[in-house]
This record gives sequence, structure tokens and C-alpha cells, in this order.
Amino acid sequence: MNPKLAAIGLMSLSTLVHAETYYVNNANPKANDTNPGTSEAPWLTIQHGADQAKPGDTVIVMPGSYGRTLVKAQGTKDQPIVIKGNSVPSQAHVDKSQLLNPEEPVCFPGNPALNSVCKGFDFQGAGFVRVENFEITDVGSGTGGVFLKNAENIEVVKSFFHDLNPEKFKHGGIVANPEVFNVLIKDNTFFRCAGANIQTSGENWIVEGNEASHGTNINTATGELVGGEDAMRLFGKGHIIRYNYFHDFYESESDCKTNGSPHLDAFQMFSVHPDTQYASNILIENNYCVNLCQMIMSSDTGRTKSGTDLVHDITIRNNVFKGARANALIIGRGSNNFTIENNVIADGDLLAINISEDSPNAKVVNNIFYNNGIRSAGKGKRTGPVGVDASSREGYVGDYNITNYDFTYPPKLPDQDANSQYDVDPLFVNEQIGDYRLREGSPAIGAGDPSILTADGKKRDIGAFQFGTTEGEWILKFIQPEKSPN
Repeated sequence: MNPKLAAIGLMSLSTLVHAETYYVNNANPKANDTNPGTSEAPWLTIQHGADQAKPGDTVIVMPGSYGRTLVKAQGTKDQPIVIKGNSVPSQAHVDKSQLLNPEEPVCFPGNPALNSVCKGFDFQGAGFVRVENFEITDVGSGTGGVFLKNAENIEVVKSFFHDLNPEKFKHGGIVANPEVFNVLIKDNTFFRCAGANIQTSGENWIVEGNEASHGTNINTATGELVGGEDAMRLFGKGHIIRYNYFHDFYESESDCKTNGSPHLDAFQMFSVHPDTQYASNILIENNYCVNLCQMIMSSDTGRTKSGTDLVHDITIRNNVFKGARANALIIGRGSNNFTIENNVIADGDLLAINISEDSPNAKVVNNIFYNNGIRSAGKGKRTGPVGVDASSREGYVGDYNITNYDFTYPPKLPDQDANSQYDVDPLFVNEQIGDYRLREGSPAIGAGDPSILTADGKKRDIGAFQFGTTEGEWILKFIQPEKSPN
């Protein structure tokens, strides 16, 4: 054998053999950070585990109550570092049906008897690190439940964020500075988190399969206003946001007396501070959002300061937006090149989509608008689903949409919607429980824009779901609805 090849083989084997599994268990009376980190002689703190971990190592954290951890470790693509709780955290100790009263807040504590409970993580200069299976609560002086700074290739998965109770202006579930790249946020639950539950930044995030509900702007232990709201704030570029379930964000669970009326939106994109706040080339698809104020809010006010477009090229497709308490989608103040296709927008108080204030080149096709304009309907005259002001008409395309009622205001644009259908029932499987799949005979089947195709080359039906979508493929997997009639 060539000795050089033999040496390489031994070096590779040595690298693989080095990967170790360590344990942290502060419930063990023998726990000490001077221990070898075995299950019999575990370490005391997660911090020691994060400091000691090398590429390929796994640090398993047993149930208990732990502090906040600063992670600077560097794994590799083939050998990431994994820091994980012993099991997916139980949420049974948190009563999610109990609405928060900001004037008399009740805080749900962690459950260290069953879960690996901690005050959160700070990633600074870290790379190729995965954190999973933690209950993150009561962050104290920390910034958010997870704060990412100058980090890349970070994964935060299968964790439970709730009652974070931060100091003022340090709110947020997951917060990042602009120099953060290639992040995966997946299968986490956010409940009663002050501030934006997830805030992207930098480039190339995937945010997938998360649930967020009952956001607030207060410290749930003290009632103090700490600021922030919304399920997600989207900054940066190249992100994919998919298969998330955002629901039940109510003004009554926030401080509205001191803070005015918080937005409590599903997705916000804006550019008040142009150096750090921008959003482009982002895909928002296959999400289910119900009972929030606005579902999408975009605004590029920073364009006048910077001289460049900062909020642009956003694709919003195959989503369900149900029960907006204002205009469901607001594309405004210089936002441009938005594509809004194959969504169901239902039961909203006002317009389904409002495009205004110099926001050109929007495309609105293949959507089903169902029972929107509830406020105006109560006054005897229902508004239509889409409003496009004169400053935003340039490049606007709207067609192949279905609305289940007719209307006269806003006026229909004479050069648009030649193939749209009005005052027709889309024939959903069961709209009462939010199952917006299509029934046999639906006018949406085969009626979509012929230029929009499925992954296997078929023409898209109108709406969020192609006819024949099974319940198992349905994005409402989070909800477990009653059995829908066929």
C-alpha cells in the first residue's frame, strides 16, 4: 500500500473515531465540569459542554434547569457539533387555552423534571452547530431565546420557546444580526414569546414546520412592556419560509394602553434602518396563518434614504391566510416585484390584498378569495378582495382568481381579470374547519393560469391545494381537524 494513502486513511479514521458523546446532568449529585462527561460522571453545565465540544461531538443534556450558554464552537459540514436535550420537550405543563391578561399576567414556568430547561443560547462566531430538544424560557438579561451573531450553518430544532420574559428591548424568540448565513429553524414551538417569534437576517435561512401562537409584547411574569410583536420579521435575502403554522395572536394579550395598537402580524418586511433592514428574494410558501392582524406587511420606507430598493422580489404562494383583522396582505410604500399566487385568503375583515404607495410589478394570480370584507359586508356593501392604487398600476398583473361574491368597490380594472371568476362557490372540502382542499366539481379545478405548472408539469388549479391533495399532505397537519366529509 502507498504509505501516503495509508496515512490519509489513518487520519480519516482518527477523525471519525474522535467523535464523542458527552453528558450534562446537573441533577446528578456527582456532576462536575471537571468530570470526563460520561453518563456516570457527567458535566454540570451546558456551557462547559459547548466549550469542550469538537467537530463530530454530541453533548446530551439531561432534564434539569440550566443557565444561558454562549456557543463559539466550530464544527464542520461533515462533522457538526450537536447539543441536545435528552428528548423532545413536553409541553403538557403549559395551558395554551389560558389567555394572557396583561394587567394580571400568569407565567408558566419550565418543567425541569421532564425537560432540559435553559435560559437560551448565544451563537457568536459559531459554525456547523445544531441545538435541539430544549425548553427555552425565562431568559433574564439574554437577548431573545436564541441570539445569532456572525454565525453560519446553525440549526435550531425541536425546541419549545415560551414565557421568555426578557428585559426591555431584548425581546424575540430567535434574533439575529445581519452577518448570519445558512440557518435552519425547524419544528420548534413558540408560545407567549415577547417580540417577533422568529427574526431572520443575513442570507439563506430555511424556516420550516414551526408553530407560533399567542405572541405578546410584555414580560409575562411582571407585566412590564418589553416591546415587539409579530410571528415573523423577515430581513435579509434568499430565505425559504414554509410549512409553518402561525395562529391566534390577539391584541388583548398585549399591552395596548402603553404601546398603542401592536400589529401582531404573521410576516413583516420593512426598511426603517436601511443598513440592517432589507428583504429580497424570499419564498413564503405552504404556511397556514389564522387569527392575526395582518398576514403580510411590507414597507420600503428606507428606499428614500438609501437610494436603492430594499424590499423586493418576494414570492407568496400556496398559503392559507384566514381571519385577518385588517387588510390581509399589505404591499406598500415602495415594495416591488411581489408574486402572490395559489393562495387561499379567507374570512378577512377588509381587503384580501392592498397594493399601494408606489409598489409596482405585483402579480396576483390563481388565488381564491373567500368571504373577505367582513366589516363592509356588515354595513350592507362588501368590498372586493384586491385594491391597487394608481401609483402601483405599473406592471401589475391580476388574473385567474376566484371570489365567492361580486362587488363594485374597489372597481375592477378593465385590463385585468379576464379569466377570473366572481360570485362562485369554490367548493372546499370543509371551509368551516379550514380545510380548503377542493371538492369534485370545484370551478377552481383546471382553471388556473396555464403558465403556472406543478413540479410534475401539470397545470396548477386555482387555490392553495391541487385537486386530489390528500389529508396526509395537507399543511394543516399541525391542527388535526375533524374528519372532513368527502
